[in-house]
Amino acid sequence: MEYYEIYTDEELSQKLNQGDRKAYVAIYDRYYSLLYLYAFKKLGNGEEAKDIIQEIFISLWEKHRKLTFDVSLSAYLYRSVRNKALNIFAHREVEKKYLDSLQDFLIQHHQSADYLVREKDIAELIAREIENLPPRMREIFLLSRNEHLTYKQIAEALNISEETVTTQMKRALKTLRVKLGVFVYLFVFL
Repeated sequence: MEYYEIYTDEELSQKLNQGDRKAYVAIYDRYYSLLYLYAFKKLGNGEEAKDIIQEIFISLWEKHRKLTFDVSLSAYLYRSVRNKALNIFAHREVEKKYLDSLQDFLIQHHQSADYLVREKDIAELIAREIENLPPRMREIFLLSRNEHLTYKQIAEALNISEETVTTQMKRALKTLRVKLGVFVYLFVFL
């Protein structure tokens, strides 16, 4: 019986390249907590940190036969976390710019009669898409947007974690952005 926890990273990497699942598990056990803490420090969000680490380990196994480390295993893993965190930061920035530009547009054009007609159509479309959200996601979204509750207040009211509220809000916004993207584009530019 082999004791994988005593192997060096280099030895585990070699075994991983050969498809050794126990080496993969040993790498996971050795690095999961460390990588999670690193990701959490960068992102400040536990759910996003868990998602990143999960993606990295899935990718590690999917590519295990092709991986050649130009750096150490630990450097590879930490660099992967950093790159994924940077992607999340970039996505947040794009999301913020999108919402800011939409808000700016609404402020600048709200007096137009044509705008009022379009606004009504868009409001109905948005209401329909909100109704199509899964029940729990819709409830959380409406408490945030209509009742103006904080994520913490929503979590307490529904007896769920604040991270769950954050995740559900992100998913709701992403779903609405995808479904309404073309309509908002037409509304803004036509």
